[in-house]
Amino acid sequence: MSVVEAATDGSFDVTSWEELKAEGNSLFSKKAYAAASEKYTAALTGVPQAQKHLVLGNRSACYFQLHQYSKALADANAALELVPNWDKGISRKQCILHAMAKQKAIRNATSANVLGSIYNEKAEVLHGNDNSKNSNMLWRRLKTSLESRNQTCLDGTFAKLSHEKDFIKLVYPGVALEDIEKQNLPRSLLQLLNNTKAYEQELIALMPKVEAKANLVLENVKRKGSSQGDIMDAATEAMLRPQVFNEAFARELLAMIQRVNTLQHAKLSQDASRIASPDNEVAYWELFSPQFTTHFFVEKASYANEDDFMGEEYIPLILSDAQRMRKLGKLLQVAHTQGSMRFWNDKILKDEFPALAEVVEKLHAIPFVLNRSFDLHLCDESKMDAACSTSIVCLENGEAQPQRLDCGPTGDARDNGYKLTCIYCITGDLECGGNLHLLSLTNPVNEATISIKPDRLWVYKSQEVLNSITCVTSNTPVYYVVFRIHGMTPFPQTP
Repeated sequence: MSVVEAATDGSFDVTSWEELKAEGNSLFSKKAYAAASEKYTAALTGVPQAQKHLVLGNRSACYFQLHQYSKALADANAALELVPNWDKGISRKQCILHAMAKQKAIRNATSANVLGSIYNEKAEVLHGNDNSKNSNMLWRRLKTSLESRNQTCLDGTFAKLSHEKDFIKLVYPGVALEDIEKQNLPRSLLQLLNNTKAYEQELIALMPKVEAKANLVLENVKRKGSSQGDIMDAATEAMLRPQVFNEAFARELLAMIQRVNTLQHAKLSQDASRIASPDNEVAYWELFSPQFTTHFFVEKASYANEDDFMGEEYIPLILSDAQRMRKLGKLLQVAHTQGSMRFWNDKILKDEFPALAEVVEKLHAIPFVLNRSFDLHLCDESKMDAACSTSIVCLENGEAQPQRLDCGPTGDARDNGYKLTCIYCITGDLECGGNLHLLSLTNPVNEATISIKPDRLWVYKSQEVLNSITCVTSNTPVYYVVFRIHGMTPFPQTP
């Protein structure tokens, strides 16, 4: 069919590029790749510049299917010159390069080498039902792709988890590498996957859910592309599928780790041997004024504050420690615009940051003091086997803490055992921002944005108060110490 045909009256009917592209799509779907490529070539003569990359991409797919890889690569490169960040084009180019490399390897390899690589190792025999076999197969394939270290992956969670530094940042936010090594925790995705005793069965159980999510994502991408005339060919889909699967797995993995950690915290908090003894000598320390205890425990307020918690003479010393900690790079960035932090305990702090160690020691005495006065069954954090209850937080200009609930309702999947949250303010003034915003879930009228003040301690009920820290507006960093206290029993609800 000619692009331009003469009508009976001698006029010409120029077939639109959209029609040519649609004809090409139809031929492509029928696997008539050579004919489809001709239609796309014709369409290129009239296509608007903004749509040209789509037609080039489709013609590249035709050449790929015809094993004309050089032509396919040329069209893919031309499309990416027009739209450098076109995800489909990038994936298609990866697919072409992969096929070209494979073709070259086959040419250079002997038949014996090829057969040896194929039959080098027999797959283990899997027993059980089809779902179990499929889950195990997907699990083995995932581990193999990681161990080979040559997989391509989408620029997302899986890519980050595949690198040790990013893995630690995502899985253990605010926990230093030396603390991770002391607890013999996995430091990379591959180490975690190889920890069969702790994780394998639960991870295998995730496989059907991961596969379903990956299929859904791919179908949505294909449907969206098809609606725009951008057809995903089988080779591109084959290239994308393992990458999408890996990304879905990575996100489910993080959710699983969160569930396991939450369950572990809740379980530990119900162990009576971990209760802070009311007979311990620190239980007799005078930490709170009568006004605080009356408001918080007798009147059952959702939150309360205690000023001059450490004493005026401590303020410059504590601030100096916090500033030095930041300058030495001891604080770890946890998320974009959410500041830096690190989990600590008073024993580790004593040598380098003695004033901060004094603050943490006094905070850790709170469960003992409150158990003696009110029999709250709060836990001794030194017995919790979880170095994640006490942190130093730094927020700089433009950074804030999003709204969160520190602990879900008792028995809920989000119940991590926290009962009280304490926030000790190291710095602050009315003009710098970084203020504490608290909203009681049991009494929505009880909402306040509270200005921070040095040496002020705020205490609120972890299961009851939504909390956030507003954006810091000054060039002076704002510092806090956060201490979350586990406990066996929930507090009475605020009336």
